Amino acid sequence: MLNFIAAASISSFFFGLFGVSWESVDDKIRREFPSVKSVSTDQLRSRYEEAGEILPLVIDVREVDEFGVSHLGDALNLETAQAIVNMVAQRGLGKETEIVVYCSVGYRSAAVAADLQELGFTRVFNLEHSLFDWANKGYPMIDSSGSTDKVHPFNRAWSVLVDDSLHAYPDK
Repeated sequence: MLNFIAAASISSFFFGLFGVSWESVDDKIRREFPSVKSVSTDQLRSRYEEAGEILPLVIDVREVDEFGVSHLGDALNLETAQAIVNMVAQRGLGKETEIVVYCSVGYRSAAVAADLQELGFTRVFNLEHSLFDWANKGYPMIDSSGSTDKVHPFNRAWSVLVDDSLHAYPDK
């Protein structure tokens, strides 16, 4: 039932929005996931640039095809809260581990962040505006061949939030 509710919510978001904007995305996230804390792309980028800064675990919750087009250099691709829980346990880390989750615009990652909070994780942050904002700012990303400036546009509605020149799809 929970999966159905999540699918219905996501579907209504995808197909119910006209004139998609960052404001509408932000409103949707705040309304549906009010307890989820966020970190901006600028804040995360600053942490990467500061020598000696201890970085959080960075988790890309997008699908494998999206991750293959581009992702943050040190990101792990884990699509669900349970996959993240399993990875944290395998590494011998605790629920106080700092984790930043991201997706295309921050909606899917906010859902995963909320799930992690429900499972007792205390330092989980959603990357605000996620990879689209990161790409729009020209921050570094990689693919399997190295550096890239391309990003998977996810779907027609959300693709308007990332510059057209940055769109790319996986090679099939």
